[in-house]
Amino acid sequence: MTVKYGIVCEWCRKLHLIPSQDMSSRMRYERSHLEFTVKCILPCTHTIHFQSGMLLPYIVPDEAVQRGYADVYDRRPVSKIG
Repeated sequence: MTVKYGIVCEWCRKLHLIPSQDMSSRMRYERSHLEFTVKCILPCTHTIHFQSGMLLPYIVPDEAVQRGYADVYDRRPVSKIG
């Protein structure tokens, strides 16, 4: 289990993890809008638009890190202290 930052698709509830090195082919930075976009995993066809401040930390298994996303039952949000 590891802690990774990610964004959740509102439609299918998959957590898209932010890659630590290279940007994935599903994730792009739109400089003109100052936001990121990520294409969700099939069968979901939703595109998520977000800014870096919207990312939250989650505890996910190593397999999810390798895939680049975690299902609802594969993740736990990291609690805020205080």
